[in-house]
Amino acid sequence: MMNDVKPYTFGKAAAQSPALLNAIDRLGDRLARQLRILLEPLCGTRPLVTAKPVDRTMFMMWDACVPSFTSLSLYRLHPIKGVVALRMDAPLVSCLVDRFYGGRGNAPDTDAREFRPTETRLIDRLSGQIMTALTKCWADVVPMEAMLIGRETGVVQAEIAEADADVVVQSFDVNLGERDSWTIEFIYPLDGLSNVEGVNLPRTVEDRRPADPRWQNDLAECMDNVRLPARTVLARPDLKMTELMALKPGDVINIHIARHLPLLIGDRVFAHGTIGEQDGRAAFMVEKLA
Repeated sequence: MMNDVKPYTFGKAAAQSPALLNAIDRLGDRLARQLRILLEPLCGTRPLVTAKPVDRTMFMMWDACVPSFTSLSLYRLHPIKGVVALRMDAPLVSCLVDRFYGGRGNAPDTDAREFRPTETRLIDRLSGQIMTALTKCWADVVPMEAMLIGRETGVVQAEIAEADADVVVQSFDVNLGERDSWTIEFIYPLDGLSNVEGVNLPRTVEDRRPADPRWQNDLAECMDNVRLPARTVLARPDLKMTELMALKPGDVINIHIARHLPLLIGDRVFAHGTIGEQDGRAAFMVEKLA
């Protein structure tokens, strides 16, 4: 008796999703170079832009790691169905504006909840240039056309995807020579990507080499013994410097613990769950895997 029965919709190009993920990953270095070219005139120095591996995750797990105040530009990227979001860290926007007007990169305002007019103009200009670079990088794979549908300053206000929807996140670390690095990233709907046709990237010589079973087995055994740090973040309260310097024993910092918390392995969200107790000890219950 067959119990493992899964529904299938004829005509749905589900097999295209891995090809699209592979395409996005391969275009990462090319897009990183384009971002470097776009940012250099604004910051007055050659920035370091690094493409991170493409991450497939649930929307709510990505949302859990995004700052409450951020730059979000929402686009239709035909022929991808659904909303494609371009996100830039707010401190990056603030630093670029300060650098452009001759400053050294001012310290970000942690209390800011809206962008200043000059920052808004920079977001308008830079996001348009970034999307032009994105469509140009995609041109050899799938011709795309970007159309702006809105901008927001937080994920709560933006209607990007359902909480349990699968998304593909392509992130870039941006360093302007400062101590901190910031993020520019694209969020694609996985279902929307599966509808894109015509992806036919050439395979490299390394892709065509047959796998060595012995080497793969030895590697798997070694990887099984690798220990990875797991952690969760209960709350992220914001304190002004004056409040921090005034803290003393007995002071209480009010925090809000979300219902669903991310389980982080390194810097990636691996699962989502809740905090509770088991056998008299604090415990994390996994509810959904990324």
